[in-house]
Amino acid sequence: MKKINIILYTFLSFAIFTGCDEGFEELNVDPNNSTAVPAHLLLGGPQRIYMNTMYSAQYGGDMGACWAQQWSKVQYNDEARYEPRRGVIDNIWSTMYASVISESKAMYNLAEAEGNNSLKGAGLIMQAVGYQTLVDFYGPVPFTESIDGSILQPAYDDEAVVYAGIISMLTEANALLATRTGSITSSSDLFYGGDVTKWMKLANSLKFRALMRISKSSGNQNSELQALMGKMFTSNADNAQLIYLGASPDANPIWETIVDGNRAEYKINSKVVEILTDLNDDRLEVYAGVNASGDIVGKPSGFGAQTTLPNEGLGYTYSNISPLGDKYLEATLPGVLMSYSQLSFLIAQAANEGFISGGIPSALDWYKNGIASSFEFNGLDATAYLAQSNIIFSTKADATEKIATQEWISLFGQGFESWTEWRRNKIPALSPAAEAIITEIPSRLFYPTTEPSLNKASYDSGVSRIGADQLTSSLFWQ
Repeated sequence: MKKINIILYTFLSFAIFTGCDEGFEELNVDPNNSTAVPAHLLLGGPQRIYMNTMYSAQYGGDMGACWAQQWSKVQYNDEARYEPRRGVIDNIWSTMYASVISESKAMYNLAEAEGNNSLKGAGLIMQAVGYQTLVDFYGPVPFTESIDGSILQPAYDDEAVVYAGIISMLTEANALLATRTGSITSSSDLFYGGDVTKWMKLANSLKFRALMRISKSSGNQNSELQALMGKMFTSNADNAQLIYLGASPDANPIWETIVDGNRAEYKINSKVVEILTDLNDDRLEVYAGVNASGDIVGKPSGFGAQTTLPNEGLGYTYSNISPLGDKYLEATLPGVLMSYSQLSFLIAQAANEGFISGGIPSALDWYKNGIASSFEFNGLDATAYLAQSNIIFSTKADATEKIATQEWISLFGQGFESWTEWRRNKIPALSPAAEAIITEIPSRLFYPTTEPSLNKASYDSGVSRIGADQLTSSLFWQ
């Protein structure tokens, strides 16, 4: 009997275990963990990460707004004196490649498999944004061999090659979006809520900006610039911007650092106070708050090496220097990728330089559009300001100065972009920060500290094209 029970037990066990194997793969599929990712889910990440990087006080503030002399600091002035933290610079490089370009390329590939041309277009735009940031910050960078897992040491491409690729991406993006094939899921799109028409305008507006950035070195951009007229932003409603929420970690990074993080050393720069006061510009009271005495007082860039900060004798203290204005310390301050105001100034400059038709009369109209839209963004009306005789121009030389100055004013809060456009125009006239470790305002960022060891041959090739891996090495469009 015992022998019979053993045999029966063995038989039943065999039947149970073999029976359990049937459908094993189906039973072990987690319904909450997809094996295929819809392409649209990869759009919001690059948008948010890019804007967070540009608006970080330790990134776009320390090395953008301070270098463009729109912000200053009462304390911790190393970056403002052109001694940036190398780890931060390394992070910008890795973020652009790994989180903006790579993710956007993955979205493009998934969208291609889905037959979604609209998302492919958005993916190309975000890749172009990432590459332009890299080439504008560093100089020669990996482009043709980048984001390829089989190439561990990608070559650095000439800046002109990278720019040609960026412009080609934006041209192709517009063509893909124009097919109206597929869609952009509204909940995944942090810029436009899925509006394909606005994405088309963005592609063309970014292309115009890229062509203007290299206009001093290109010389053959006129027909392309003219062809874009009428196909770009037409009002502030077209601004490419991310609307932040009211609490961390989804608030504007400036608020998260200065207000929520209690880092009150970020203040208004005296250059902003000087220029806007001379122009009787109401934006000053939006850009800056009042000090402890109820006045708007700025601080020049720098100090903190030989001169200890805070410094009561010089008046450079937390209570004496004005903070940034309330609007620019709001948690919900939009993160702007590109605005109608900036586009208007770029068009005005193109008309003034003869790159597009219209000459000075057209340049003046677009210049006024740029000012009016900047005032509107800041909750103001520009009518009285535009009626001032010192605002208007009638000659090319005067237009050159005033257009670039007004663009610099309008880019307040967009630290890296204000620094980049200042590097292109060199207007308004700025002097290097006090007690700086170099004798001029930086022209670029250092290459990442890992590149000389991980990609030495390519790094050496890139450095040789700009002379040296220094903050003062000139880029080809400057």
